[in-house]
Amino acid sequence: MLTVAPEQALAFRVAGHNLHRRTDALTAIAACGLQDYPPGWVEVALNARTKEKVDPRKTVTVNAMRGAPYLVPSKEVAIFTAALLPDDEDLGSVVNGREAREAKDAGYTVREALDRVAEAARDGLADGPLGRDDFHQALRERLPENLLPWCRGCQSHHVRAGFWRTLGLMGVTRMDGKARYALAEPARMPPAKARDELARRFLRCFGPASHTQLAKWAQTAPKHAKALFEGISDELEEVRLDGSKRWLLAADAKRLEQPPKATGIRMLGGHDPYVGQPDRETLAPDKRLRTKMFPAVGRPGVILDHGRLAGLWKGRKRGDMLAIEVTWLDRTVELGREANAVAKARGCERAEIRS
Repeated sequence: MLTVAPEQALAFRVAGHNLHRRTDALTAIAACGLQDYPPGWVEVALNARTKEKVDPRKTVTVNAMRGAPYLVPSKEVAIFTAALLPDDEDLGSVVNGREAREAKDAGYTVREALDRVAEAARDGLADGPLGRDDFHQALRERLPENLLPWCRGCQSHHVRAGFWRTLGLMGVTRMDGKARYALAEPARMPPAKARDELARRFLRCFGPASHTQLAKWAQTAPKHAKALFEGISDELEEVRLDGSKRWLLAADAKRLEQPPKATGIRMLGGHDPYVGQPDRETLAPDKRLRTKMFPAVGRPGVILDHGRLAGLWKGRKRGDMLAIEVTWLDRTVELGREANAVAKARGCERAEIRS
């Protein structure tokens, strides 16, 4: 049984996320998808992994892990959507507990509620994509009142987010431009193959890991996550990380023992997939640092220096300039070129760095 230190695991994950060296765009996206939340930040994630332009004919944005919008390869969309869906009895873990209880109080199982919402979405989007407000209006016009609870934040009746976001996992909807929803293309991958590949992608990016960490990362039922690991059980090797039992693809054991060396500086958004590791304690062992990295609102970005966590950053647009405030951890590095690239990814001409 292999035993590894946290530093080895992090170096392995840096490489799994293609942050050790830049690669082609589709490879960067295919690793575990790239979250486009907050909206527009997928460009920062892409800048950290590739210098290529994304071919829109080969990618699609869809509500995937945790219902968040993700940019994923079109041919592999089922890996990041349908593969996450547990059996009907555990669908509450996907839409979230409160919304599952509301559906039950309205007289529906979660499956029944999802099927009603899916039917309404297919009908409402039959004539083409709709913006967010028009999409929700289309659902209002097609659903019974007991599936349209009052939302104090929006001051309106609408379908709960857990239900319309899960339409992405069901293969019903995709994104078509900013805040526009459209009908999804049929999945091109058999469900069993998609489930197995999801487990592999997760372990390549976040291993060594447990099935409960997969469930947390994806927001799916632990029982379903365990079944995903069992589907590739003959490919797995047990690993000990900080005394905890984890799993890794056996084919990646040598890569874990001797991870590829990372080069260069990377600036990541606070919701970047690498920052969103399900075991935050490995990424940032110091509790005070974790508190700074993961506040309730306004997550800072992360700076990697040759794969190692070097600082936190926040950016504010001021005209054509992105003002970047940096908090260094134990050393400073030269950010100029990378900061300007991030500024352009955020729609600015240049960056101004303040420490």
